[in-house]
Amino acid sequence: MKVMKAAKKDMPYWGEFVGTISAVESVDVRARVAGFLLEKRFDEGRKVNKGDLLFVIDPKSFQEDLNQAESGLEYNQALLAKAKKDYERFKKLYDDGVVSREEFESYQTSLATYKAQVRDNAAQVENARIQLGYTKIYSPIDGIIGRVKVDLGNLVGQGENTLLATVSTVDPVYVSFSIPESDYIRARRNPEMQETREKEIELILADGSKYDVNGSFSMIDRAVDPQTGTLGIRVSFPNPDGLLRPGQYGKVRVLIESLKDAVVVPTRGVQDTQGMKSIYKVGDDGKVVNQPIKIGFEADNMVVVTEGLNAGDTVIIDGIRRVRPGMEIKPIVVPMDTPQNEAASMGNPQDTEQKEN
Repeated sequence: MKVMKAAKKDMPYWGEFVGTISAVESVDVRARVAGFLLEKRFDEGRKVNKGDLLFVIDPKSFQEDLNQAESGLEYNQALLAKAKKDYERFKKLYDDGVVSREEFESYQTSLATYKAQVRDNAAQVENARIQLGYTKIYSPIDGIIGRVKVDLGNLVGQGENTLLATVSTVDPVYVSFSIPESDYIRARRNPEMQETREKEIELILADGSKYDVNGSFSMIDRAVDPQTGTLGIRVSFPNPDGLLRPGQYGKVRVLIESLKDAVVVPTRGVQDTQGMKSIYKVGDDGKVVNQPIKIGFEADNMVVVTEGLNAGDTVIIDGIRRVRPGMEIKPIVVPMDTPQNEAASMGNPQDTEQKEN
């Protein structure tokens, strides 16, 4: 019967997690004033720079409001200038005792009133200028702009800040995913691997190809989700050619830990009975023993055994359903590095010699 010797091997444990790609910055471009959308100054789906003019809303009514506010300011500035002269003249007359206090205070009140009016007019002018400025909408960031949400000629900004388009940065991008709590604990218990781990974050794209550039950790969420038992992770990937776009999916491969000289056996040799792991071990006398074990992780069709097995122990790896404890078998030792299909051909039942005690 085909067996293998448990061996010691350096075992890297790679976690694979489905991630969603998102922009580092994504800004909704909205109309902040009400008016008819007159112009679009960009090509949809193309790159725009911060400060580029994107949209123009009809400015006529806002220009009229500004002109009216400026006229009101000029009118009251003229009245204020006259009030200042009257105040200064009557103050001198009051000081000389020519006019009464009541008459002087009336000019003092007029001066204060016109000062307040001019301040109010100046604020109205500034607000009108701001509102007029909102009729020209500029890109807030460098990035790719999406499709226009409103056709030219439509009324926008009436009662709400109408969404016109969205601009998203493209280089770098974020990939967000969640990892099981157990993987997080395993990774944190190996702080010496931090530098290696950060250099080996890989992204597998939807077509199965590996992305050319590795990523780096950006953020680990503050808490584990108690409903799913997972922790949110965000990784940053360079994206100079714009291949990655928000909304894409991919698999993130992260090196969780790497064990030196771990005891390993083939996965197919491990039994699982109601959550209890075990293997069939062959003693020096050729008899089969059911050996409970504890396992760490599985990688490349191999299982790391943390308890219950030593390197060099003989383990049955095929035909384990036909084996019972106490059987005496004639073991055929297969090297650990033998390919699985080749090893399977060596385990022909005709070559099995077994007898029961």
